[in-house]
This record gives sequence, structure tokens and C-alpha cells, in this order.
Amino acid sequence: DDLSYRWLLNEFPVFIALDKRRFVSQTNGNLYIANVEASDRGNYSCFVSSPSITKSVFSKFIPLIPQSDRKSKVYPADIKVKFKDTYALLGQNVTLECFALGK
Repeated sequence: DDLSYRWLLNEFPVFIALDKRRFVSQTNGNLYIANVEASDRGNYSCFVSSPSITKSVFSKFIPLIPQSDRKSKVYPADIKVKFKDTYALLGQNVTLECFALGK
């Protein structure tokens, strides 16, 4: 529960600035980019840290190459519904995340 996720672009310590297009889920560590731009090109690495054990780990770099020609590849709508049971105590808060794919 005390894991923190951040993403690097190309090299340490260039962390991704979160904004209206970029979001990091603190539930699973996924990086979401809405409306990918040419400037998003690069190699991404996930940086996971845990303050309780004072340990940090980097993932291998993952290349992202935006495609400029939208006509060359057409993708169908991608809606995945995999709900696991979620439990909450009465009177307590619960957070649910819902993400739509970017355009």
C-alpha cells in the first residue's frame, strides 16, 4: 500500500511531468497518455519506491514510437471489463478508477 510510482523519460532524473495528458495510476503504476504527441517519443522506465523499506527499483526501458500516419493502422475500440470484487467497510471511503483510451 505504500508503493509510489513515477516514470522516467530517456534518463534519470528526467521524470514525466503529470498534466492533463499524462497520469500515473497509484493503484497499479501504469502510465496513461491521452492523445500521444511526437514529443512523447522516447524510452520510458517505471521507478517504484517504498518509504517504509527505503528501497527503490527501476524497470527496464520501454520504447514508445508514435505513429504519424493514422491511416496505416486502424485499431478497434478497446474496452476491457475485468472487475474484481471490491469490498469496503460501511462508512469508509472507496476509490474506483476508470480510464478511457486517448484519441
